[in-house]
Amino acid sequence: MRPWARRGLAILGLAGAGYAVPVVYLMANERQMIFQPDAFGGRDVRPLPSSLGLTSQRVTITTSDGVRLAGLVVPSTDSAAPWLLYLHGNAGNITSSDLPEFYRRWSALGVNVLAIDYRGYGESEPHTPDERGVYADARAAYQWLRTVRSVSADRIIIYGHSLGAGVATELALRVEAAGLIIEGAFTSVPDMGAPMYPWLPVRWLSRQRFENVEKIGRVAMPKLILHASDDDIVPFAHGQRLFAAAGAPKTFVELKGGHMRAFLEDSTQFWGHAEAFVSALRNSGPAGESPPPR
Repeated sequence: MRPWARRGLAILGLAGAGYAVPVVYLMANERQMIFQPDAFGGRDVRPLPSSLGLTSQRVTITTSDGVRLAGLVVPSTDSAAPWLLYLHGNAGNITSSDLPEFYRRWSALGVNVLAIDYRGYGESEPHTPDERGVYADARAAYQWLRTVRSVSADRIIIYGHSLGAGVATELALRVEAAGLIIEGAFTSVPDMGAPMYPWLPVRWLSRQRFENVEKIGRVAMPKLILHASDDDIVPFAHGQRLFAAAGAPKTFVELKGGHMRAFLEDSTQFWGHAEAFVSALRNSGPAGESPPPR
């Protein structure tokens, strides 16, 4: 082989090796990049501030695969009130940041709240979270409401924020409930990752997918889709695409306040639509049931 050919093969080999390194890194660390229980408040679960005047109860829920989850119940004084099953994002825990105030606002609307920490989050068992696992966690929380608290399906509203929107959408495909609310939702993990790593085959490499845009059209129950136009984490276009893919009945609300604080910074818009959605569900009769997933 001529020298120039050997040099060319060496260069190609080095380039291939250099490309393989980030590919292998992405594949090895995908779950850690998506699930971040030690960020944004970490696992330090704190009591709700007494200044909020809320009654709360810590509960334990066991999943179908034997994982113990920590949950928080903020009850309403109305025994017939609906329940909000709250599924948080990819970081922090059920008491992180402004979540206690979020629960207070729902309580003020006369809604019970059950919030859970996924496996590996907060005080839940330290199993490594993944897509299948957090789906099982949400299903366990739903079953706990149905069996332990004897809550009928037509009194359960599934709510997911950010990563939790993917968990909530999957749950809404599998169970009966009054309605689904998703906030700051993305269309899929590959859709989020591809623009961030344009030089890598993210759509092929991704194993944690959360294919929300493919699922939302099969969710039959009423849907409220909330997204801030100034969201700097999940682009506003993701919310628009999800709304376009969803079937009726559906409502889309454009908010301000970024990825985390729309319920505070755009409170009139946020809570006005939340209250109207809950009121409509309470007057709409039987729970919505999605068709069996394909």
